[in-house]
Amino acid sequence: MIDERTKKIILAVIKHCNIIEETKKHFGMEYKEFEQNNIYQNAILTPVTQIGELVKRLPLEFRQENNEIPWKNISGMRDIIVHNYETIDKVILWNVVDTEIGRLKKFCVKILK
Repeated sequence: MIDERTKKIILAVIKHCNIIEETKKHFGMEYKEFEQNNIYQNAILTPVTQIGELVKRLPLEFRQENNEIPWKNISGMRDIIVHNYETIDKVILWNVVDTEIGRLKKFCVKILK
């Protein structure tokens, strides 16, 4: 059983995962569309940043107990976006939103049940 604060964080992560899914549906589901559209890229960066910030707030014990999720990588992506924006690798960012966000959302939904 997770506490109320953790539950709120997980719900917020799911919300941002949904935003990423909606953004992909709006702009296109292929990397080519993402690579060529700065507005698309920026629309993805905000929810990815928010997810990174949220997972930093999860209790350490929760992250340790659920170590199948790469929490450190998620928060690290946020740090790169915020502090080293110009070094963001579009291919890596796309792989995160195309593959990892779905896995994260699935985990979050499962953990709330």
